[in-house]
Amino acid sequence: MKRIPLHIEISEENPAYLWAKKQSDSVNAMGHIGTHLDCYTKVPVDNAYKLDVAVFDCRNLMPVAKDFDQHPLQGKAVLLFTDTLNTKGYGGTDYGAANTFFTQDALDALLRQSPAFILIDGCGIGNHGEEHQRFDKQCEMNGCFVIENVLLTEDVVRTVKKIDIRIDLETPSTGKRCDVFALCGQ
Repeated sequence: MKRIPLHIEISEENPAYLWAKKQSDSVNAMGHIGTHLDCYTKVPVDNAYKLDVAVFDCRNLMPVAKDFDQHPLQGKAVLLFTDTLNTKGYGGTDYGAANTFFTQDALDALLRQSPAFILIDGCGIGNHGEEHQRFDKQCEMNGCFVIENVLLTEDVVRTVKKIDIRIDLETPSTGKRCDVFALCGQ
């Protein structure tokens, strides 16, 4: 199988990096840029996972509750391909403004299926601020974690068989850096 990196590297000139450096708690803010997962109430048990995947093409519309009923998702990594990272670039205003957000009903339906991780090529599954944190916390309470800013392409989502996730659980930030790899092909 071909191993393709899906995590993004952040340069010191990237708008997200510059934003994080300006924050009063820049150590915590730095954990919330690039490919990462938020851990507000708990952290994953392990720092490495290799999981089967379920891909949802979200380029035209985010999934609604009934979209999750037809898929066995227990213990899987759910990939939400919005194409936002590819079309908007990472860290800018257009990227942050892209609507990659779930409704409460959609999130409830997805979590009933018990996935292990939700990976998205956008800045999260809940709208910025309170909803973003509330949705992440709801996922955590259900044993699921959201990995944001994953570099997904059409070729990857068409051929991916498994996802290999490595998480830096040692960072003091509530944002935990992730290295994510697609295992594609035969």
